[in-house]
Amino acid sequence: MKTLSVFTTLLAVTAAKKCIVKDTSAPAADDVAVPSDEEIVEVTGSLEDVEDSSVESAEETPKKKLPADFKWGAATAAYQVEGAWNEDGRGESVWDHFTHLYPKNVESGDRTNPDSTNGNVACDSYHKFDEDVKMMKIMKANHYRFSISWSRLFPDGEAKKVNGKWNVNEKGTQYYNMVIDTLLENEITPLATLYHWDLPYALHEKYGGWLDYRSQDDFAKYAEYCFETFGDRVKGWITINEPWVNCVSGYRLGPGKAPYRCTGEAPRKLQNDTTGLDLEGGCSYEIGPSQYYKGAEVLPANRAPQRLEDVWCSHNILIAHAKAVNVYRKKFQKKQKGLIGITIDGEAQIPWQDANTTPEELENNKKYANLAAEFRIGWYSDPPMVGDYPASVKQRMGKDMPVFTPEEKKLLKGSSSDFLGWNTYTAHWAEQVKNEDGTYVQPPTDDEASFETSKQDMWDDNCRGRGEGWSCIPPTLGSQAGSSWNTKYGPTIRVGLNWFADRYKGLIKNGIIITENGCAQPNYKVSRANDLVTKEYFESIGQPEYADTYDESIIEDESNIEGSIINDEYRIDWYAQYLENLRLAYAEDGVDVRGYMAWSLVDNFEWENGYETRFGMTYIDFYNDDERTRVPKKSLEFLGQWYLENVEQA
Repeated sequence: MKTLSVFTTLLAVTAAKKCIVKDTSAPAADDVAVPSDEEIVEVTGSLEDVEDSSVESAEETPKKKLPADFKWGAATAAYQVEGAWNEDGRGESVWDHFTHLYPKNVESGDRTNPDSTNGNVACDSYHKFDEDVKMMKIMKANHYRFSISWSRLFPDGEAKKVNGKWNVNEKGTQYYNMVIDTLLENEITPLATLYHWDLPYALHEKYGGWLDYRSQDDFAKYAEYCFETFGDRVKGWITINEPWVNCVSGYRLGPGKAPYRCTGEAPRKLQNDTTGLDLEGGCSYEIGPSQYYKGAEVLPANRAPQRLEDVWCSHNILIAHAKAVNVYRKKFQKKQKGLIGITIDGEAQIPWQDANTTPEELENNKKYANLAAEFRIGWYSDPPMVGDYPASVKQRMGKDMPVFTPEEKKLLKGSSSDFLGWNTYTAHWAEQVKNEDGTYVQPPTDDEASFETSKQDMWDDNCRGRGEGWSCIPPTLGSQAGSSWNTKYGPTIRVGLNWFADRYKGLIKNGIIITENGCAQPNYKVSRANDLVTKEYFESIGQPEYADTYDESIIEDESNIEGSIINDEYRIDWYAQYLENLRLAYAEDGVDVRGYMAWSLVDNFEWENGYETRFGMTYIDFYNDDERTRVPKKSLEFLGQWYLENVEQA
């Protein structure tokens, strides 16, 4: 078999709009495979190899469509859309608590509005879910991905069953029964996420949330209630959404994500003299006493953020996922006949090259692209697939890397073999870092291995530099979208899907689901119109089709809603590019991709960006419209038409 770089091959084929001729039909989504006890083989695949096949003109071959049972819909998350934060017995989540305590960690267009920096009201989907369903109908959705608020069901986070009765908040159960039943009545299949970052605050206060091993069993008990109560109708379960973001952004970077445990800045409230300090922003210290694992040192309450908190959060949350899956498979799956998996995120990695890159340097950068993917994605996807962290991560982290016990490895292995969810937005370039004299920075030795040195020789990002406020310095990997971290590069989704398919060949029984994909359009905060630097870069490497520049008319103007906010051409082009690359991954590469959930159905509370960054396909005026009226954008109609033209109709 002749082998070529997956990057070079896929980009060349995409750019030429050619069709690889081979029988690569993926299994139909109806052919659901419930996991067996068969041995799972060791993963050795990488981004390196892809089969080279004959190529013929696309004009000679009819375009292959996605199968009729393709899962098609949109996604939201409870805290971002529900509102009703303290209604009908709902308990506080970490997002409620910390956005109220540190409101200046959230952007706002009107700080006189007490609801502008939190999800107190958000889209008010708790009261207006029927309106959301109307929006789903416009895009021809057959699935809807939503999340369940843990603290709406169990206000103190602790699910208990005594004498056959759960200590649940019945009003919360009634709400989710309504959501599920309404979807089914409208022929929309529910895809339920158990955890989308809104940990009950009571557990954070009790033992530090995910920093304590007890969180694993509390999550599994909460999950058991959901399976028992909703599993007769919910046949698709996602345990955890984006553990990397939850842990790395919530327990190291920031302050961006609750609970604001950021190590880059000492909590202002712990200063000896807080005179003149703005105590409504910054890193938090409020936390319960925590024990990373059973028998470990008990860390005191109300401490400053500690080194490796994100690493231990990740470790515990992955085990929690596996324990929840174990409950489902042992008690419910055989009868309910549903599927369960995890959703991870992470950037597909593209080897850096410019006009001066030598063939030898490009080959080396391909290896570093795979290494970067193992750190960014494999850290979280390998354990649920093969039962352990990637070897590269363990070697480079050394003694700073937590170790799974044999029992935990057994639980983890294959725990997302039903399906794997991937949230994909942007890609990163990757390369080996060079010293000033042009020599390569070397990887850490075993003796040097640590969290701090683990990536000393690695670089990956979607722009070649960062400026004030973490803004991109061009060239960027695609055009600058409306978030500083997000750029529009359609091959992202195809490269990533092939990476998963190669790495976990034969291990994912019911395919990969794109559980989020979308963008905020260029806006008053983040945009780069007429980006000649990026345009000239892509021209210099012979890929002008990926420059994707735009002019000022594309930038959203909140004073002119009927302009590019409703007529969201940039978002439409985003979806067109990414969906075509998804189709090519299925039709030409034979990747078993079973679904696509656009992010997001409606404009909503965009975490640290508040209501100032719009990812929705439906417009909502959060500052002036108490009714939270839904106004569909053109992208919603576009997706409905794309579905009709590119998915086989039963």
